[in-house]
Amino acid sequence: MTDATLFDAADLAQRFATARDRIAAAELPVPATIAEAVAVQAAFAAPEGAAGAGYKVARSPGGMSVAGRLSPIAVHPDAEPATFRWRNGLRVEAEIGFRLAMDLPPRKAGYSRDAVIAAIGSIHLGVEVLDSRIAEGGKAPFLLFLADRLGNAGYALGPELPREFLDGADGRPLEVSLDGARLFAGEARHPAGDVLAWLVDWANEMQRAEDTLAAGEIVTTGSLCGALDVIAPGRIDVRLDGRWSLPVRFE
Repeated sequence: MTDATLFDAADLAQRFATARDRIAAAELPVPATIAEAVAVQAAFAAPEGAAGAGYKVARSPGGMSVAGRLSPIAVHPDAEPATFRWRNGLRVEAEIGFRLAMDLPPRKAGYSRDAVIAAIGSIHLGVEVLDSRIAEGGKAPFLLFLADRLGNAGYALGPELPREFLDGADGRPLEVSLDGARLFAGEARHPAGDVLAWLVDWANEMQRAEDTLAAGEIVTTGSLCGALDVIAPGRIDVRLDGRWSLPVRFE
């Protein structure tokens, strides 16, 4: 769809929210602009009063800074696993998440890396749940995938990490298992080589909404292990650097 006057963000959000099965991209209206895609995200994210609010930040195929709303968010205070719905094709990513202590509203002067670091209240191990509502997932037209929250279907915010992780997690040992069966074992690697790069980019994106990057918000910035298939319901366990663990259950 190319005529912005005909695009109905609420209708597409409702189709995403109520679909029992993934929908072929050809059956869905495609937003014409990033603003329309973001309007769809807002319409089918979790309601106010959920455990947290936040975004995953990334780069578009054209190199533009973009973000997808995280929904639902499970803040994980103890050893009891957060629980999410499982279905065939679901994947997970082990990530570094940040909780902001100060607002970073859009501003013409922009933000330095140090200014963004100063706004971060805490650093956490996290698990992102990926389960696109679109049959083609990330291969769908990009603005449609952006409307689908970049495939996000949930996020678990885990234990707090030391601030040394602001300098990166690359090279640290990382293990991910499903009911004890290993899904990943190796060194953590962020796709940008820097866990802060995409957050700094998003902070300096003048087209984002005024209320994004607000104090208390959770921001996650990319996988340390790629997207891992969760082939059956069960318990995912993530262990980073041999010291920090995060369990997540799928039912």
